[in-house]
Formats: sequence, structure tokens, C-alpha cells
Amino acid sequence: MRPTPIKNALVCMFDGWQFNYNGCYGNDWIKTPNFDRFAREGVLFENAYSNSLPTLPVRRSMMTGRYTLHDIGWGPLREQDTTIADLCWGTDVDSGIAYNSLPMMMTKGGYARSFAYCKYSRGFDRKFFEKDLLFSQYTFENFFDDPGFLERLSKHPDGVTLMKALRTEFDQFIRDKQYWKSEENQPVVTCTRDAIRMLEEADRNHPFFIWVDNWDPHEPWDPPSVWDPEMKCPYDPDYEGKDMWFPPFMPVKDVFTEPQLNHIRMLYAEKVTLCDKYFGILMDAVRRLGYEENTLVWLCSDHGEPMGNGEHGHGLMCKCRPWPYEELVHIPMMVRAPGLPAGKRIKSFVQDCDCAPTILDWLGLPVPPNMTGVSLLPLCRGEVEKVRDFAIAGYYDASWSIITEDWSFIHWLDKLEHASYAEGMAKVVGDVFKKFHTELSDTFSKAVEEENALATLDGEAQWTCTHGARMEVPEGDELYDRQTDPFQLHNVIDQYPDVAHKLYMQLTVFLDDLKSR
Repeated sequence: MRPTPIKNALVCMFDGWQFNYNGCYGNDWIKTPNFDRFAREGVLFENAYSNSLPTLPVRRSMMTGRYTLHDIGWGPLREQDTTIADLCWGTDVDSGIAYNSLPMMMTKGGYARSFAYCKYSRGFDRKFFEKDLLFSQYTFENFFDDPGFLERLSKHPDGVTLMKALRTEFDQFIRDKQYWKSEENQPVVTCTRDAIRMLEEADRNHPFFIWVDNWDPHEPWDPPSVWDPEMKCPYDPDYEGKDMWFPPFMPVKDVFTEPQLNHIRMLYAEKVTLCDKYFGILMDAVRRLGYEENTLVWLCSDHGEPMGNGEHGHGLMCKCRPWPYEELVHIPMMVRAPGLPAGKRIKSFVQDCDCAPTILDWLGLPVPPNMTGVSLLPLCRGEVEKVRDFAIAGYYDASWSIITEDWSFIHWLDKLEHASYAEGMAKVVGDVFKKFHTELSDTFSKAVEEENALATLDGEAQWTCTHGARMEVPEGDELYDRQTDPFQLHNVIDQYPDVAHKLYMQLTVFLDDLKSR
């Protein structure tokens, strides 16, 4: 007989899942019945934010329970980074990870370390398929030959380079996707199957901690309607243009039409609905196997996605600039566990770094004192009203923001701040960060021309060399009224300079304090 009841933890991550593409977050047209059901059965956090973007910094924060915006950006786990899986090692808690996120598998990344069981399914790793013989009837022009689009793209200052990158990456992608027969080949399906197999094979004499990391609905946005000639996108069935399921990462002005932008968003919405379907299948397995009675399920995303003008993306397609606007940094986050209230909605600010201490608290493992996130279990149970007064978000060495109940403030780092942070970073993870704040367009162009450049770049340059991505920030800081302008469309810093200064000081004091912890 065990001296204490078994408790399990299951983290389910969907990459690039924007918070407002969910019924439970107020969207009245998208179909997400399983996410919505989960919200009714558990606790939904209305103000959840990732503190440091994009993909890998968020996972570092989630796994280590630490803010990282002040400390480190894109890159591998360091020796001093202690993760949930590290802390499960040497205890009676079994651990596993099912994932198809390519950055999580990158060479020397270390994000799967200390997990007893690891199952990676091919998702986005286009290089793996690039030498496969191409049988597919699909060509680049099948998806990017809308009247005028390629011509408009060619006239963009980066048009020639972007076109070459698009054609190269499309050629690699299609060599994988030519094997797809149905939605069963979608990445979210294979990852869900792997996760269910782990649940079925788990040792019921021991608690488990399982991390499920879905690459979907991350771009490319190619849901079932793209590959089924008999199927129309359910959210945009009358669209007559081509399915640009892998749009170029760039500012959208003068290149995309509004119908094209809308259709891209509707393909994304179809992907979200597909993720919802397979999350429901995963939760059915949790119920079927009897784990509902003793398992905490944490459901979240790492970030959203810019997808157009205004509130859809502030003029960007995909995360090609380090701009921490609402559509990118505000994430869906929910938790369900025995003993926690059902249907509760919490307004208190919570962050990605709260994941690790919450999981450890639930499993009954000690929470290390150096974790700067907090367990959310007391908040869920109503033992406290809030865990913090504000959230922070941004990109290491590029942008900082602070979000309060009434305001959101964005600070773009200047050259002196860049230099200071880059110098400190170089001591930790290498000289590449000394040049991180400089113009990277030349590096990007070289990466497109050299066959293996994208695959071999280390550190933050690996993110900025995504086709069309640049470390560019606006000229001046920005302030937004969250009560009247939640999607940050009207900069009011000139009207309220004192508010902006106060928030800047609050933000810098907080980040300086983190450096000592």
C-alpha cells in the first residue's frame, strides 16, 4: 500500500494557439467544443501571458518555473536550468514527453532531458524529407499564384529573397505532405496517438508527469480542407483564391489583399478546430483510463500569431518581428483537477512560469526557492484573490512590456540596452549574442543562399533567420488603454506620459529584481 494517494499531472501544449480563437474566450463563430467543455469543467485564466517569446523561451519558463525575459532568449537548456522532469528524476514520479515540435528536438537543445520516455513524431522538420522523390502533383503555383500576389511580392524590398526562401521551404514541405492521405496524417493526430499510448502504458503503481507538446496549430496552416479536393474551408467556403497555407513572414502592406488575409486566418481557425477535436480524443482517453479522478490537466499555448492588419497582427504576417502585442503574448491557459472548482474564471494575472511550481505542488514535490513563478493551486481554490498585480512579456534583448488591469506599456530597447544585454548574454551562451541586436538581413540572405545555413545557426539567430524575420522595433515606446483598447490599436503615450513613465519604472525595477533571484 502506498502511504499517500497517487496524483498525476498532464501538460498539454498547442503551439501558436491564439487566445481569442476559442469559444470559451469569447469567440462566437469558431467551433471549439472540447476546449469549451474543459473550461466548464475546470478553471480558465482570463489574463495569462507568456513572459519571453517565442517558442523555446516560453518552454524554458514553463519547465523551469522562472521568468527569462531579463536573462536569456532562444537557445538550449543550460546546466543551471532545473526543469520539472529534472525534479521528478530520482523520485517515484514517472515521466514522459510526446512531441512533434522541431525546436524542442533541435541539436543540443536538451528540452527532452530527464524524461523517462520520449516519443518524437515528425512534424515540421522539412529537412528530413528534402531528398525524398517528389511524386506530388502540387506545385508552388498551386498555392501562391493568385492574380497579382507574386507580382506584388516581387516588388517588395525583400521580395526576391523572400520568394527564393518560400520556394525552397515549400519544396521541402511538399515532399512530406505528399504522403498525407487524410487528417490522420496531421501532426496533432500523431502526437495525440503517442500521448494516449503513454497513458495506456503508464505504471499505475506510480504517479506520472506527461508533457504533450503539439506543433499544431503552428504554421504552416494546412488543415484538412487544403488537401481534400472535395472539401472547402468550413470558415470561408466561398473563397475562390489559392490556399496560401504557408504565407511569407513579412509586413502585409501592399502584398496581401484583405480577402487573402481573412482566408489565411480561416485556415488557421480550421487548424484550431482540428486541435480541439484531438484534444477531446485525448481527454476521452483520460476518462476511459480512469485518470480523471487523480490527474491535473494543464492546457495552454506558448503564444499566438500575428495574421494581418489591426487587431489581427498590427500589420504583420506571422511572428516576423519581436513585437509583443496582445495577439502574440496573450495566451489561453486552463487547468482542471480533482478538488478544483468547475467553471471558474480568474482575472488575476498569471504567467507561463507558473506552470512548473503548480505541477510540482500538485505532485507533492518540493518547489525550489529559486522558481520565480508561483503555484496557482491556492488561486484556483480561492485561498488567495490574486498572485500578482501585473504581467510582463517581450523578446529578450528587443522588447519589454508590462500589462496591468488598466494599461499595457511596451518599451523598445535602445542601443545601449542592447549592448549591455548582448554582452552579458555572450558570457553565458556564446559570442553569437554579441551581434544579436544588429541588423540580420545579410545573415538571412546568406542563409537562403547556403543550403545548410538555416539548419546550423545557433542561438537567437536561428529564430531571426526564419524567412522574413528581422530584429526591427518601432521608434518610440507605446502605451495603450486596456479598458477601451484591448488590442492596442491607439497609442496614447503622448496623452499620458506620466503613466508611461510610472509603468516603465515599475517594469525595470521588476526586471532588475529578477536578476538577483
